[in-house]
Amino acid sequence: MDFPTLYRNVMLGTADAPFVRAFLTRHGWRLGVGRFVAGEDLPAALPALREIEASGRSLILDVLGEFVESEEAARATAARIEEAVEQAAAAGVRPCFSVKPTQLGLGVGSELAYELGSHVACAVQRHRGALCLDMENVPYLDRTLELYERLRRDGHHHVSTVLQSYLHRTPDDLERVIALAAEEGQGPTELRLVKGAYREAPEVAFQERAQIEDAYRELAYRALEAGLKLNVATHDEALLRELLAYVRGAKLGAERYEVQMLFGVRNGLQERLAAAGHPVRVYVPFGDDWYGYYSRRLAERPGNLAFVVRGMFG
Repeated sequence: MDFPTLYRNVMLGTADAPFVRAFLTRHGWRLGVGRFVAGEDLPAALPALREIEASGRSLILDVLGEFVESEEAARATAARIEEAVEQAAAAGVRPCFSVKPTQLGLGVGSELAYELGSHVACAVQRHRGALCLDMENVPYLDRTLELYERLRRDGHHHVSTVLQSYLHRTPDDLERVIALAAEEGQGPTELRLVKGAYREAPEVAFQERAQIEDAYRELAYRALEAGLKLNVATHDEALLRELLAYVRGAKLGAERYEVQMLFGVRNGLQERLAAAGHPVRVYVPFGDDWYGYYSRRLAERPGNLAFVVRGMFG
């Protein structure tokens, strides 16, 4: 196991410890949550959203939360998301949202997630927005893909999903997305491709960075060759250069690819890519249920943890 993977696994394991969760939840904003989370609600996030749009970058918004355990909590979360959709539209921000299916009760029941997912899909569609179903950890993969397919077959062609390159099964899942796109014949179907941020067992996921990157390349090329619109979601500059060179060589326009990066990560690179004419979209999370998202950001690279440590003593 290489060091980045070891570091990530140790950090994700540590984040589950009750005393760590309690400490970071209490002191998180002082320790740098605001670097990765734009605010506790959409109005608080608006200054950051305006700044991003002014720089020529687009937005995809995330009302933070995951793994709700009751129908009541799922309905309340869906209502918060729909409220944020209306707030974004009223503020002149195109409501493109990314939602975790477990926020919508996928862990409670697939029919509940379908009902609430349909409501959210309709809410963003009313304002010419878009909805992306995030991909979570392995137990939810099949149900997430089934939810995605049901919503698409209902005519919600503004709904997309995400695949993770570190999972052994992803080539088959990609073929499933490609087959649905061919069945629909609606033009380039969007797909976000990420490396993967959850801790998974070697039986289901690559553990070495080189393997994950090789898988990412193969999946990206296959998606582009199949006619999908590929949302390249990575901060790996070398990998980005390689994929953007392929895009240039294939003479693909902005309708066929997009670079997606996280709020607060590699801002300079984001701005350089946008200035060079590449479509860049920033994934901007907000909300008070930020702990799971924040802990995964700390686990991605030691520099993020160093930022927190400086906050403790600054």
